Amino acid sequence: MKRILSIVIVVFVAATVIFTSCGPKDETGPKIYLLGLEGVILKDYETDTTVLLYTKFVDPGVLVEDNATQTANIIVTSNRTTVLDTTSAGYLKKVLSVDLIYTATDDELNVSTRARNITIANIANAFTNTYVTTRTTFNLNNDSTYNSNVVADTRVPGRLKFPKVYAHYWDGEKSYFKINADLFHPGLSQIKSESIGYMGTADDKERPFFSAMSYEQGIDSILCFTYLRIDAQYYQDSVGGASHQVYISGVEDQVTHLPLSRIEYLFGSKTVKRIVLELNVTKNGLVDRVTEVYTPY
Repeated sequence: MKRILSIVIVVFVAATVIFTSCGPKDETGPKIYLLGLEGVILKDYETDTTVLLYTKFVDPGVLVEDNATQTANIIVTSNRTTVLDTTSAGYLKKVLSVDLIYTATDDELNVSTRARNITIANIANAFTNTYVTTRTTFNLNNDSTYNSNVVADTRVPGRLKFPKVYAHYWDGEKSYFKINADLFHPGLSQIKSESIGYMGTADDKERPFFSAMSYEQGIDSILCFTYLRIDAQYYQDSVGGASHQVYISGVEDQVTHLPLSRIEYLFGSKTVKRIVLELNVTKNGLVDRVTEVYTPY
């Protein structure tokens, strides 16, 4: 009687093994949910993120779950180190748009991916626009009006690029100059940084004053800056066979030494009314006093 019972038990165990091995294989990858800074699961339309150039990206991370594998055993990786270019201090150092890809792998080596789009933007974006430009000079006979697309630098925060400064005809050829203008505030660094212009704090020219701000906070904070510092820039070219040398520099107040180039706002608002560049243009030894007014198109 005991022997018959033993045989029955062996048969039952064998049948269980066979049944288990014949079950459906797990071929479903883990689910990946993108998180916000507060740890809340984001909806699909909330997953794009814009951050400031020369801030440190804080990854909110992801939440994962699987139909078979315990959450603790799911392996999660990302391509952060390959798509985000940072300084040795961890600051994002180039304007670009990238997809941060998260990859989740379960016990059966099923793989899922999910993307978080990250746009790195210059704090100077607050002033990028198409402007109607009016130029007056001492030495050119004709005043000039034209359109100019002012853009932000891709690497230096707070730097604007004016592409058609002093546009005119020289020796029968169209001539103009691309200049850089750095946003400037008397309460910040007075010493220029090669990395961040004049965006450093009063105590540290290499630490951006906005380093702990979100994109929205940074844009709001920059919309009270009224000065543009234009350091001397040198150009040399050959037009019509003649060698031309040009120096362009911003003009300062002789008493305060603050830049005269400025941003003007509509009264009591943060809406840009116009940008005014006050320049000395030295062309082949002759100095021309120039004012260029940029009015939003």
